[in-house]
Amino acid sequence: MPIGIVVRGIAPHLKSKWVDPAVVVVDKPMRFAIPILGGHHGGNEVARMLESIGMTAVITTAAEYEDGLCVGIGCRKGVGMGEVLNAVRKALREIEAGIEDVRLFATAELKKSEAGLIAAIDTLKKPLMFLNRDEINSVLEAEPSKARKVGLRSVAEACALYFSNEKKLLLPKRVYGNVTIAIAR
Repeated sequence: MPIGIVVRGIAPHLKSKWVDPAVVVVDKPMRFAIPILGGHHGGNEVARMLESIGMTAVITTAAEYEDGLCVGIGCRKGVGMGEVLNAVRKALREIEAGIEDVRLFATAELKKSEAGLIAAIDTLKKPLMFLNRDEINSVLEAEPSKARKVGLRSVAEACALYFSNEKKLLLPKRVYGNVTIAIAR
C-alpha cells in the first residue's frame, strides 16, 4: 500500500527507535520492499528476505552506504552514559579520530536493554547496531575474549569488524573501566 497511508496509520503508536517494531512497506505490484521503520532492528533484514521471492529491497539507512569507522562496544551491566561517552572519546583520540569519522557503533544483542549505552550513543547521533550470536561468532578475525562465558567469540572487536568496509582493525580492543572499545575501518 502507499507509504503515506502506512505512516499516518502507525504514527500515533510510535514511541522510540528502541522499542518500535520494524515496518516494511511493499508496493501494490509487489516489486519493492521498503523498510520505513526499524531498518537497523530487523526491517532491512525482512526487506532483503523478500528479495528471495523477486522483490527489490530499497534500503535507505545511511549506515549501509557511508564510509567511516565502525566502533565495537562491550560493557558491563549497568554502565553509565558518561562512562560510555568517556571511553568512546578516549578510544577515538588514540587513533587520532573524532566522532565525525564514525559511521556506526555496534554491540551484542545482549546489550539491547543497557540504558547507559543506548543513551550515550543516542547523544552522539550515530546508529547503534545489535548483532546476534551467529553474526558475532562469524567474525573469525576477532581475537577470542572473555565473552566466551556467554557464548560469544568476542564483542568489541567482532562488532567493529562485522560492519567495517575494509575489515581492518585500527584499535584492537581496549578496556576503559567498564567499557571495552575496538575500532575498525
